[in-house]
Amino acid sequence: MREYILVKVKEDGKLEVPLEYAYEVGLIKDAYFLLEIDTDLKEIHVERIALPGKRLVEVELIVVDKPGVLAKISGTLGRHGINILFNESEELESLGMAAIVAIVDISNSDVSVKELEGVLAKIEEVKEVKIREIM
Repeated sequence: MREYILVKVKEDGKLEVPLEYAYEVGLIKDAYFLLEIDTDLKEIHVERIALPGKRLVEVELIVVDKPGVLAKISGTLGRHGINILFNESEELESLGMAAIVAIVDISNSDVSVKELEGVLAKIEEVKEVKIREIM
């Protein structure tokens, strides 16, 4: 259900969400939220990505832009016990390449973060890999 609530921004830039709504959307201590900020439109969209207790990693890839590449990547992550919580891809203007950004949960992974980088780099269509742990 969609509701509209007017809140006032505090001096330090913080917003206070009424407790009843905070619990409804999972806005609790140590939960992870993705903020999509559009400075041109002056908008912020907030999306819950994970509840507390997850071990999250941001994966950035530059790949050959062709059918099936995302399936190879997601299959590889799945085989290693890695859950994709969010992903977005964008075609790059240069020569048939695309950028993929994903937030993944490695809590049940059978590989380390460093090993994950190597596993993804072995996929033929993956040309660049960057991984960052989210604390």
